[in-house]
Amino acid sequence: MLFSKPKKAVGVDIGSHSVKVVQLSRSGGRLRIDQVAHAVVDRNKMNVDPLQAQADAVREALRIFPLNQALIVGALPGQTVVIRYPRFSDRDRDELAGAVENEAGQSIPYDLAEVLLDWTVLDTFTEGERQMIKVLLVAAKHEVIDARVQIAEAADIAFTILGVDSLALADGAEGCDFLRVGETVAMVNLGAVSTSIHFVKDGVSNFIRDVSWGARELIQAIAKANRCEVNEAQQILMRSTHSASEGQGEEGKTPAASLNEETSKESPKKPGQDQAPSSDLSELGELGDSLLDPLEEELAGAAEPAASSAKSQKTPLGGLEQKRGLEEILAAPLARLVAEVRRSFEFYEHELYEQPVDRLILSGGVAHVPVVRNALAEELGVAHIEVADPTNSALLLGEARALAPIMEQPAQFMVAVGLAARGAAEL
Repeated sequence: MLFSKPKKAVGVDIGSHSVKVVQLSRSGGRLRIDQVAHAVVDRNKMNVDPLQAQADAVREALRIFPLNQALIVGALPGQTVVIRYPRFSDRDRDELAGAVENEAGQSIPYDLAEVLLDWTVLDTFTEGERQMIKVLLVAAKHEVIDARVQIAEAADIAFTILGVDSLALADGAEGCDFLRVGETVAMVNLGAVSTSIHFVKDGVSNFIRDVSWGARELIQAIAKANRCEVNEAQQILMRSTHSASEGQGEEGKTPAASLNEETSKESPKKPGQDQAPSSDLSELGELGDSLLDPLEEELAGAAEPAASSAKSQKTPLGGLEQKRGLEEILAAPLARLVAEVRRSFEFYEHELYEQPVDRLILSGGVAHVPVVRNALAEELGVAHIEVADPTNSALLLGEARALAPIMEQPAQFMVAVGLAARGAAEL
């Protein structure tokens, strides 16, 4: 129990394969990243006891954090909650509460007794001659909340606030000052097993969709085509990131690379900024060992050669690029991703607001992979695509040694930054 006002906010992002933690504090009216940690969920434990496996990773990640005077913010997975954006004519708070509950009863696909409802006013606007109110409505089943709370209890912590990871993307972008009035931004968070697509207009959340596509599809495609182990497939994907970065000159810049060029010239370089960005595939863990990723069945054909000749027939690391281009190997899983994102764009742009997306911000484990960015850029027609980097933003930075994980893989921590920013609003 806190006996004095908390001075720090800690965001805990519990992913399918890793836990990311960010601690923020206030300094001179600005937010500062004080400490960052990352812990991989043990795949063997995950197969036996998922709750304990994630709790152990949470405990390991929080081991270095002084939590006695910290506000701890966790999150529910976006695909487990229902999010709606109802609009109402202007009315007082009590009447609005009743209207929101009535709307929830009609639009939430569960009995209201099964869920916890929460809502907040997002915006007020004029429609014709009427004053209108736009509300963000969130519904989560009690069992989903209980499952998250049980992980925290097993890790010997208690969440002060429990949010939603897809909503945390907007909180993180706001804290980093990535959003602008007058533009529509699509924030795409590429997770290990799912992807969140969050549209924000004029700095206000407008529409969210979570899809069942994750970075594991890229890893599985490489492993299957190359008949190699998952860790080798991960290395091949990471090599593509480094190779593209090393070989990219001024003429080869992607839109993402040049988008914030003017700002970056004025900002001091962070440690290691001259190094090629890496893709955090550690979050994927040993996919083949996870019940979430039954890779053995998909790679059954690759196991047919006799054990005595398997070693000689295995394609050496890097041989994949020589036999088949990486873009060709990843074409099918990327087509699925693009189709899901395009579907969300078309619904948002043509059916909801008739407003084109001005900018796309990528985050998550494979946000830095060039072939992913290129596929989205070519198919979506968005001129500006950038990879989220909380360390090159409005946030102040603490000591470099405490920030090593986020310096190396900044896009991986956007949800954790957003959760901490949500908590910092209460400081």
